[in-house]
Amino acid sequence: MSEEKTSYEKRLEYNNTYNREHYRSFSMRYDVEKEKDIITWLKKQPSVKAYITELIVNDMKAKGE
Repeated sequence: MSEEKTSYEKRLEYNNTYNREHYRSFSMRYDVEKEKDIITWLKKQPSVKAYITELIVNDMKAKGE
């Protein structure tokens, strides 16, 4: 007999499926010694995602994308 999924498990499965279909994740690592200045700068930003997105959008506009 297979066990029926709990409400939590069903919701988790739905959310994971939705996220896989609608979102894309990117991850970056910075060396805490060699890239300390970048880490410090990013930590000062109210939103790292918004900051990086703005840089990308501005770059795309500058390059006519």
